[in-house]
Amino acid sequence: MDVLSDVLSAVHLRGSLYFFTEFTAPWGVRVPRFGHVARFHLVLRGNCWVRIEGQAEPTLLGPGDLVLVPHGAEHTLTDAPETPCLTVDRVLELTGFAGRGALVYGGEDRGNPTRMVCGHFEFDEAGEHPFLSRLPTAIAIRQHESVGSGRLEDLIRFIAGEVRDGKPGSDAVVHRLSEVMFFQAVRIWAERNAHEPGLMAALDDPSLGRSLAAIHERPGHGWTLDALAREARLSRTVFAERFHRVVGLTPIQYLAFWRVQTARGMLTQQNLSLEGVARRGRRAARLRLARRLQPGLQEMGGREPRRLSKDARLISRVTSGAARPLTRSDRAGS
Repeated sequence: MDVLSDVLSAVHLRGSLYFFTEFTAPWGVRVPRFGHVARFHLVLRGNCWVRIEGQAEPTLLGPGDLVLVPHGAEHTLTDAPETPCLTVDRVLELTGFAGRGALVYGGEDRGNPTRMVCGHFEFDEAGEHPFLSRLPTAIAIRQHESVGSGRLEDLIRFIAGEVRDGKPGSDAVVHRLSEVMFFQAVRIWAERNAHEPGLMAALDDPSLGRSLAAIHERPGHGWTLDALAREARLSRTVFAERFHRVVGLTPIQYLAFWRVQTARGMLTQQNLSLEGVARRGRRAARLRLARRLQPGLQEMGGREPRRLSKDARLISRVTSGAARPLTRSDRAGS
């Protein structure tokens, strides 16, 4: 079981491109803070200084460099550190940018324009994985790192070619490639920081990796703390302490979290009702899922009222005691 692929596949990114830029000095753009959004800026030509909210010093990006802002922090993009900035909305207003072609903005220096691909991805707040929540405020991937990874370099070249050629369908192609680019960049960062606590450190640990693979391969199985410790080939105490220290959740908390993510995927992608999801798991898991999914279903209530009203009745019946109560083994380690 490839746990990281499983996690990234469950992220459910909804991506969109802002624009391709043609910025000439002097220029400066301020991008406001926005929750549950990851922004990215890929430099194709020229240079760009990026300053992230809360960071004292800006970072210089050159051709082939990429910066991700995973949590939507406010940041500025400028041709020089001291250049004043306008908000991105004000820049769009002044240029009359209508969403097609390049965003042309800046001063009279036409000698070395900065060309970038800029965009963002929206995350499903309810589905955010602890792995993503541990990403830093900004991730800078240098051109030499993308060359070292091979695949990311190919993606960047492909994106640059699509932007340069502007053939029919290029917007859609760049849109899809940018999603792959995001995952590749996150993977490079994760490999770079595998020693830090988090999912990558857990996967790098053979014992914890086995327990995570078991959870992801069979999320509906009747896992207990003892059973997961056996998968890890560790004592219950050592396993529980190590898992919590490295992952940031207890084993049973992570199991419950992943069951909810699996159920969400069934509800939204496989068009199953909550009752259909419940049939695929144990009744105790059904009770957990019902309680955890109830707020999300209420938020979705305007989209599929007939199906969701049926699910709401099921939740009411399950949480009122129709399913068996949780046993001590069900609650172990929570």
